[in-house]
Amino acid sequence: MKNKQKSPMCRPVLRVGIVLIGLTTISLAHSSDLIAFGKACLVKEERLNQAKDRLDALSLNTQRTQRQSNQTLNDVSRYEEEKTELEIAITECAETLPNSAYCHQIRHRYNELNYLIQRARVDSIEENREDNDAFIDFDLTRADFNQQYEAFVAYCRNSDAHYALIQSPAAYAAVCSSEDAKQTITCSLF
Repeated sequence: MKNKQKSPMCRPVLRVGIVLIGLTTISLAHSSDLIAFGKACLVKEERLNQAKDRLDALSLNTQRTQRQSNQTLNDVSRYEEEKTELEIAITECAETLPNSAYCHQIRHRYNELNYLIQRARVDSIEENREDNDAFIDFDLTRADFNQQYEAFVAYCRNSDAHYALIQSPAAYAAVCSSEDAKQTITCSLF
């Protein structure tokens, strides 16, 4: 039996085949890394969008509370003005007809205004306390959101991995195939 030896030409072809298989494997591994990267970015982006929606709702709530607080202060001011006018009328009543129905109505309205002023001040103090807490929470939350958003943009839009995702047809198709995904920062070039 003759010992068959491989031709010298066969070895380079075999080496090229092995190199191509290796590159294909590396490319597939790289593609799956890009897919994992893209999907993780989509999840982060969705969470940030939900957090933004909650922050927007909190902002509207804070604005509403501030408007209510301003309205309460306006009411107190208006009550104080009316009370000052009634004090003059009470003084005149005491000098003329202190037991008349008119004077009784003025004293009754004066006492009612005292109650309304006191109640509005108590409500204003409570609203201010809640408003300040909500405003501080909103500022801290907004600052935290902005910091997380900047980190997200740096990682999922302004990174080499994002550019590689956009440039890889297989990875881009796997991550950004839905219409909703195409509208995201993760799936957009700019």
